[in-house]
Amino acid sequence: YGLRKRGKERRTVRYIETVLGQIKPEELGITDYHDHLITIGGGEEKVDRDLRLDRVDYVISAMKSWKALGGDMLVDMNPIDCGRQVEMLKEISAESGVRIIACTGFQRSIYYDAEHWVNKYPVEEVARLIAEEVELGVEINNYNGPIVTRSTAKAGVIKFATHYNMIKSMELKVIEAGCMASLRTGAPISTHTERGTMGLEVIELVKKFGVDPRRVTLGHVDRNPDLEYHKKMAAQGVTLGYDGPSRAKYWPDCVLIELIKGMCEAGYAGNIMLGGDNGRASMWKEYGGAYGHNYILEIFVPRMRESGISEEDIHKMLVENPARQFAIEK
Repeated sequence: YGLRKRGKERRTVRYIETVLGQIKPEELGITDYHDHLITIGGGEEKVDRDLRLDRVDYVISAMKSWKALGGDMLVDMNPIDCGRQVEMLKEISAESGVRIIACTGFQRSIYYDAEHWVNKYPVEEVARLIAEEVELGVEINNYNGPIVTRSTAKAGVIKFATHYNMIKSMELKVIEAGCMASLRTGAPISTHTERGTMGLEVIELVKKFGVDPRRVTLGHVDRNPDLEYHKKMAAQGVTLGYDGPSRAKYWPDCVLIELIKGMCEAGYAGNIMLGGDNGRASMWKEYGGAYGHNYILEIFVPRMRESGISEEDIHKMLVENPARQFAIEK
């Protein structure tokens, strides 16, 4: 009432924060909602050496190839202390022409030892440190030194993660901190679910902590391709991240195609995004591995078309939904 009385109106500002600056959501093209470009150091690499991605030249080559297929933006989902190298992401974006979003937040508890600061600081301080990466710039050293050195690049999305069929105490703490930071900054949330479990539980938690589920993307849920389960999650407003194409070790692509068709038929094409999740060197052609980042656009999307999924729905998954989900709203 006070604002109106003075002749002013509240206005929502929406923008997407890339490592090279802000863009308008309507400028966005085809987007890989969840992927990995550089991983050097941190908890994941300690657990599995295949998770180390250390060649900037390989990434630039891969991104130029992906851009030639029509790709525009990729979201690098390496959070705090999981090999994130934000200055390299800036170089890759500038050299390749691919827009990149850097994330803040945390991975699963197994990647942080008991002495890590995330397990010592109160939830309010963890939330503050996450929020400042959105507002002030990503901390180049992952807050691991006595001196805070911020990049000019700001985080554009907040990550938290949950374990297989459970949420551990550190993960619960980080979910609360991530929600607090999202409410403070207007930044969206994109999660890691282990094998697609705990999705409904995460939805209840974000609602408990005051976040609108429409601001949340649940990652990797196609690892659990239960159509009725997916419809229950989407009905509460969340967006579902499907990033399992090419991984026959989980399910053949035909299972994911049928899942997507079922979701589209139920009216939930507006609740799906697609990603590559190429977090392992063995997944990259450049490292001598498998398909790499081109698989979605080169192989999976044509198969979606062949199966009868409409161009309108494919456009939603690749362009419209990411433009909505990765917009910071202030």
